[in-house]
Amino acid sequence: MESKSIALDELEIVATDKKGEAYVIRGYNHSKDREKLIEMYATFSPEQRCLGLPPTTRTGIEHWIDYLAENGIAFVAERDGRIIGHAVLVPTEDGEEVDVTIFVHQDFQNRGIGQRLMKVTIDYSKKKGYKGMMLVTERTNVRAIHVYKKLGFKVVDPYLEYDMYLDLRKAKD
Repeated sequence: MESKSIALDELEIVATDKKGEAYVIRGYNHSKDREKLIEMYATFSPEQRCLGLPPTTRTGIEHWIDYLAENGIAFVAERDGRIIGHAVLVPTEDGEEVDVTIFVHQDFQNRGIGQRLMKVTIDYSKKKGYKGMMLVTERTNVRAIHVYKKLGFKVVDPYLEYDMYLDLRKAKD
């Protein structure tokens, strides 16, 4: 795997959502962002949870966020100092691919924020030299599946959940 140096602390993309409101996508800083991210997940609607995530208790959220920070490469979408979206890439054991997890707070869904956040993770993964990205979502998560397919992900296993894969070597820029 080719690895290009990409500093997450220098990543900052200013974007505008479908309602014309500005937000920033940037690298996650665990020491500065942890509490704000816990707040986002603590107010997450139960209907928005996918495959048991995010956890429902504060302790569960804290452990999950700490695990992701230790084992992954994270990005956040932020508006007016509030974290409104979170995406994490966790490299596979062989380091060739990444598993991606993404959540956008329900108050900010259907505004294009999740799609833009996914594009940032795809671009980052390509630049880092990963061969592919994998994700799992519930088959009832129709909006997310539509976005993932639009970004080039293919359904690998459509049964209980939707296992999806994006071959970064063939993905469009």
